[in-house]
Amino acid sequence: MHRNITYRLIPGSRLRADRISQTAGACRWVWNRILADTQDDYRLHCDTERICEDTLFGLLIERPSKPSLTFFSLGKRFTELRRQTPWLKELSFACVRHVLKYQAEAWKRAFDDPNTGFPHFKARQGDDSFTIPHDVKMRIDAVSGITRLWVPKVGWCVLRRSGGNPYRGCKPVQAVIKRVVGRWYCTVCYDAGEIMIPDNGLAVGIDRNCGQVATSEGVIHPMPDVSRFEARRRRYQRMMDRRVKGSRRRAVARHRCAKAQRSIAMVRAHWQHHISRVLADGYGTVVIEALDTKGMTATARGTPENPGSNVKAKARLNRSILATGWRGLRDKLDYKAANLIEVDPAHTSQRCARCGHTEAANRLSQSRFECVACGHQGNADINAALNILTRGAGVAGRGGVLASATPMSRQRDMPNLAALPTC
Repeated sequence: MHRNITYRLIPGSRLRADRISQTAGACRWVWNRILADTQDDYRLHCDTERICEDTLFGLLIERPSKPSLTFFSLGKRFTELRRQTPWLKELSFACVRHVLKYQAEAWKRAFDDPNTGFPHFKARQGDDSFTIPHDVKMRIDAVSGITRLWVPKVGWCVLRRSGGNPYRGCKPVQAVIKRVVGRWYCTVCYDAGEIMIPDNGLAVGIDRNCGQVATSEGVIHPMPDVSRFEARRRRYQRMMDRRVKGSRRRAVARHRCAKAQRSIAMVRAHWQHHISRVLADGYGTVVIEALDTKGMTATARGTPENPGSNVKAKARLNRSILATGWRGLRDKLDYKAANLIEVDPAHTSQRCARCGHTEAANRLSQSRFECVACGHQGNADINAALNILTRGAGVAGRGGVLASATPMSRQRDMPNLAALPTC
């Protein structure tokens, strides 16, 4: 298995920092240049094919072949471009060419799924990045313990991370260097081999809500307060609106807004890592809902012919859902927990965990639950977490064969949750 660790990258000198920036800029320039050429070739092929279908003398027209958009073909284009561009020869061949691998994958996704769309051009204002595809050289000083990374055509750069490296003895296979809000970061992918996560035989169900996570054990984990950073972000957004586009002052406001957004993202990621680690260490099996976040956060604006209702309230709800990061928490549980089961979320918040009666009137408010059949009262999120755990026990009892819930496990044998004790 592969595991990623993100470090803070310290170039150590102005020369190395400029060379890293040049490499990232060259990747962006090559991406845009090759993408423009491939789009022209593909457009010419489609236009000529359309002309041949509309005319009676289509056989007399020479039809250009469909351009090859594989990584090998794009790599040949890059080799020719590098011969014609002297300044590209001063930079790493492997790092700059590897950006075309991502472009080839984007073309493949576009043809496999028409809703995905064709690859887009990269803007200069975006976060620059490039990949060290192979032969990642890392060195740890025996005296100081400082970790260093060899960047091709740049030199040794220092890597820093609070908490150290849990995969120090593993082999690095790839590294991605990215500039985020003016700072360079490096994500190193390690080959960790086979990771056997111990299963203590305990199970827990969790209900993800806006700003908090509730467990079937009656514990609610609220998300840290980020209102201070959100107020700062809104202030800088208003500042950007008042300033002229393209001006230096607007660029400063944009940078400060990005820093505030980065702070919010870091707080959310830290909270998700903490909650997922607590659940993965305490329970061998975690049961969650298979939520369609993309569909749940769709806009309610509607169309001019059929305008939507409560658009502002739905927009606030969408922002709360996205700010909590349901998908991020699910992905972290997927590789930390021994077993992860996703179940159908239908009516989990309306069903009574004690008697099983399902009715919309059971949920009095966002947090209050009172069953109209048996009178059971409690927190609505905790009640939903109990229903999720019960539904997960039924899935595991049938060996995971359920159309609306598929167990996600690294082990071949799924444990029977009905026979597992719950703390």
